[in-house]
Amino acid sequence: MGLILGGLLTQYLSWRWTLYVNLLFAAVAVAGAVAWIGPSRPDVRPRMDWPGAVLACGGLFLIVFGFSRAESAGWAAAQTVGSLVAGVVLLGGFVVAEQRSSHPLLPLRVIVDRTRGGSYVAVFISGIAIFATFLFLTYYLQVIKGESALATGLLFLPMVACILISSNLSSIVGLARLGPRVLIAAGMLLSAGGMAYLTQITVTSGYAGSVLPALLVLGLGFGMIFAPAINTATFGVARRDSGVASALVNTMQQVGGSIGISALSTVALSATASYLITHHTGPLAPAIAATRGYTVAFRVSAAVLGLGFILAIILLPGKRRLAEIRTAAAPAAAAPAPARSPAAPAPQPAFEAIPVALCSCSPVVNAAHASTATADR
Repeated sequence: MGLILGGLLTQYLSWRWTLYVNLLFAAVAVAGAVAWIGPSRPDVRPRMDWPGAVLACGGLFLIVFGFSRAESAGWAAAQTVGSLVAGVVLLGGFVVAEQRSSHPLLPLRVIVDRTRGGSYVAVFISGIAIFATFLFLTYYLQVIKGESALATGLLFLPMVACILISSNLSSIVGLARLGPRVLIAAGMLLSAGGMAYLTQITVTSGYAGSVLPALLVLGLGFGMIFAPAINTATFGVARRDSGVASALVNTMQQVGGSIGISALSTVALSATASYLITHHTGPLAPAIAATRGYTVAFRVSAAVLGLGFILAIILLPGKRRLAEIRTAAAPAAAAPAPARSPAAPAPQPAFEAIPVALCSCSPVVNAAHASTATADR
């Protein structure tokens, strides 16, 4: 829905409405929360980890800013290097602050677990790749091929359908039979192949032969990553950490997308500028140069997914290891609850949730001529 709605708003109103419409969704969510979610406050209100929040936000901002500045200032510029180094230092300070905090924003015990850590890495890498797919293919279809915003959203639907099918089959059937290692590693490999297929697109390439096959493969691959990774990231987590473990899944995907878009945009635009410098100008030179930048970004994304394949094999548990973790956790879950006074509130029943994620974003390009759209980027 996001792809189609984003295309409709951009084509018939303005790209700004893709931002304004979120206010409507937020208003509906607030109204629903007020109407159906009852008040629930803990007996002891934990303190907000302000140092951790400031360090984490500041570190991520500086890393994204540093990658973005590399486009105009260059990779060796003091502002670029300083931002990247300062971002890493702040994230290091965040780790130290979380170790010392009595109420950490991110308890490190959640991510130092090898199984959960591997799942978060898989979500982070897939976030880089899927946002890159949406962004650069949107540019290619609209700026180079001249498709409208609405038509571009519709052209992405085969990929979304494959994600739906693959994620549900992976969660319901594949995870219990194969384990997360096989599924996520295979998904990384499939996605890398689909991304590599996109590196061959040219100005004259057609959608059916050069784009659609890659979208189908990418959809199947991403679906094999999302559902198993989310299941594994929240599997066996302590009840007190269930909220942060679930929230960290979405956080890793969004952080991966932010860092990936900033870094890959810089790579793509650098490749485009290099092509224009070394080749004679002509009527098709801007389009050829832009397409070359997109293919370089797809090539880097394929390499990142290849790294994800290796990390998935190293970090994630297989079917047997997952069964051992489940068996070890069973006695603790089956232990009798301690006696409590009649006035004490009854504990909430524990559920084993099996979430399925479907990531779909809608990066859209303002309807304009190719030259204007290229300049806006």
